[in-house]
Amino acid sequence: MAHLRDSAPYPWPYDGIVDARRMAVVVTGAQPAWIDRSQDAAAVTEVITTVAEAVRAAGGHVVVIGHLGGPFPHRVLPPAPSAPEATITMTSDVQLVAHGLNGFFGSPLDATLRRLGIDRLVLTGFGAEATLDTTLRGANDRGYECLVLTDAYAPFDHDTAKHALSSVTMSGGIFGAIGTSADLLSALSTEPTPSPRS
Repeated sequence: MAHLRDSAPYPWPYDGIVDARRMAVVVTGAQPAWIDRSQDAAAVTEVITTVAEAVRAAGGHVVVIGHLGGPFPHRVLPPAPSAPEATITMTSDVQLVAHGLNGFFGSPLDATLRRLGIDRLVLTGFGAEATLDTTLRGANDRGYECLVLTDAYAPFDHDTAKHALSSVTMSGGIFGAIGTSADLLSALSTEPTPSPRS
């Protein structure tokens, strides 16, 4: 039994079993129009890459999502590419395109996660107060146990991000928990080494 020591508002995951084989790192907003305009994008990219490699090495999966459409109608930003491609360098098991901010909308994300036996999501990404938070709510609606990594969260605006992260922990963790990459990596290190992928 293991869980994150410092996640809030509860030790994640709720049942105390950090099993990477049931886990996916989900990277939202993984396209130039979002990454280039996100705060702290370089540092966040480094954290995401480290976490993704560790989860994958422990038997988990990495899902990278691009989003069709512009970030916000009222922002002076160019629209996302018509066929977004991830611009972060990491080994991913799945790359897919969502047809909106929510990674589940118009995409095979839910079916893919269920086929892989995933019920724990570690959410990371760019334009995070839009893409990550909307995907988080979609995941919660579908019964996934969610963790948002605060140091793998690159928003457009830090003030907006502060409120968005606060909403995750309302009502005892209505949408899941928040934590750090160091805490997750520490919890993963206590788990037994998985058998090699077939």
